[in-house]
Amino acid sequence: MNKFENLRKIWQKEGDAYLLFKPEALKLNDLRYLTGFDGSTGIFLQTREKNYLFVDGRYFEKVKNQKIENIEVILYDINFKKVIRSLIKKEKIKKIVVEPYQSFSFIRKLEKILKNVKIVVSKKEITSRVRVRKDEKEIEILKKAQKIADKIFEEILNFIKPEKHTEKEVAFKIYELAVKKYNCEGLSFEPIVASGSVSSIPHYRSEDKIIKNNSPLLIDFGVIYQGYVSDMTRTLWVGNFKKIYKLVLEAQERAIEKCKFEKRLKAKEVDKAARDYFKKFGYEKHFIHSTGHGIGMDIHEAPTLSPYSKEVLEGSEVVTIEPGIYLEGKFGIRIEDTIITGRGENITFSSKELLRL
Repeated sequence: MNKFENLRKIWQKEGDAYLLFKPEALKLNDLRYLTGFDGSTGIFLQTREKNYLFVDGRYFEKVKNQKIENIEVILYDINFKKVIRSLIKKEKIKKIVVEPYQSFSFIRKLEKILKNVKIVVSKKEITSRVRVRKDEKEIEILKKAQKIADKIFEEILNFIKPEKHTEKEVAFKIYELAVKKYNCEGLSFEPIVASGSVSSIPHYRSEDKIIKNNSPLLIDFGVIYQGYVSDMTRTLWVGNFKKIYKLVLEAQERAIEKCKFEKRLKAKEVDKAARDYFKKFGYEKHFIHSTGHGIGMDIHEAPTLSPYSKEVLEGSEVVTIEPGIYLEGKFGIRIEDTIITGRGENITFSSKELLRL
């Protein structure tokens, strides 16, 4: 069953069609996932038999040069209302299902345009449920994205000179390598390069601060390759903190091992494997985030691997496993790999030995 069939199976009990609008301000890649179209805005409409993509005049040339399969592309100028009304009438659509994250103002506009059509806001996100499990083509692209990140990390190790380079310089070097050398679309997110005591801040923002000797250095980054992302974290040390580092590594190994399963598995069980290990040594209060999250075209996708997750893993979800211990004012350690669930395959290959610069 392909993604369009899976999508239709989810919404068809609620309406006659499914409509997805991506405004320019929305970073979510649902539209690109469904259509392959990577413009900043567009509308996807799926009926019980067909798929449509609406794009405006800014993208006419782009969409002609972009291969879009199994979708009828409709180009429109300023008069979108006339185009959509005509199609809805032709398809005899009476009820359209939309995502719960679509804005209230957009839904009101749609109701005014399509006066005789009921707009149904789905209780759960629809396309994200299709995106959770990755097919083999997606997994191969994700592996390539992670392979590039591994190569960049190796080059960064040779680049960093303690007492010489700043956090921002290292972050910029990661970006430069990704875009200029490895031809990536960009970075998954702004790199986290946290040195010294600020490594205890999970989502720290890199500063113009010299990387000192005898201090920890946490590096968290990923790249965007062919629309898909990678995500990895390594913690280096210019000094000695072997005991805590080993504890985080062993907790991560337990969570990764939990990702090997034949039958379905509750997502929170993966988190529990790491969290219980920290608890055994009295560090559970210093593990202040979830064990991981799904990745794909977006850096944070379903499922969430947390104590509160109600999701169930079925296999072929691609997730991060990233436990950490954070001692405020001292240091933080996080180790992050990307895993394919079910088979439990680790696609991150950078060394997890305690590296000293």
